[in-house]
Amino acid sequence: VGSVQPIKKISNSLLQIRKGRDFPLIHTDACQAPTVMSVSPKELGVDLMSLNGGKIYGPKGIGCLFVRRGIKLAPLIYGGGQEFGLRSGTENVALAVGFSRALAVAQNDYKKERKRLAALSSVLRDGLKKISGISFNSQNKNCSPTILNVSFCDIEGESLLLELDKYGICCSTGSACASTDLKPSYVLLAMGVREEDAHASLRFSIGRFTSVKEIKYLLKVLPQAVARIRSICPKISS
Repeated sequence: VGSVQPIKKISNSLLQIRKGRDFPLIHTDACQAPTVMSVSPKELGVDLMSLNGGKIYGPKGIGCLFVRRGIKLAPLIYGGGQEFGLRSGTENVALAVGFSRALAVAQNDYKKERKRLAALSSVLRDGLKKISGISFNSQNKNCSPTILNVSFCDIEGESLLLELDKYGICCSTGSACASTDLKPSYVLLAMGVREEDAHASLRFSIGRFTSVKEIKYLLKVLPQAVARIRSICPKISS
């Protein structure tokens, strides 16, 4: 749903708990973050951080784990001792270089890009408000402008997804990690969203190549798509 967690505040709290000890450690999954905010480990105060090349317009199949100096990890793969002995195997230099360049571009441009994406997200959110029977699962504040999760009452999300696909519109009913799972999002359920509303949710993503024209096209097509699916689906909300 795009929520931005207060990582710096959490890391500061953990420092008070540690009191000179090494534990507990803090790891953050920052894969979605580099295009819209700083991911400096020192600035955030984290011990470990995961990053993903495919999420920042770099090569797919390459990632990065930042490990603060002094932290000892058990090896993932034993063998020739590559990757400081943590993951043996010949490194893919081309992917690593591509990832490094993509991360540099993302971090150099994130302030300007976040402003542009926020404007697009605002247009999308305002347009969606004109459709009856919807609720936003993504907060307006403390939320990444790249993700907007919305529930459409009296609709099965998968049906609306397929209807929008006919118009060349790509969105999802959840995260890519759970694309094969037909169960409602456990994240939405944990947030207190009703199961029928979680089933009726769609996740819209905005990125580097998204334009105002595309947002307006979605807002033109979406109301009629919602009306069509509601007309053929039984009412599921109480």
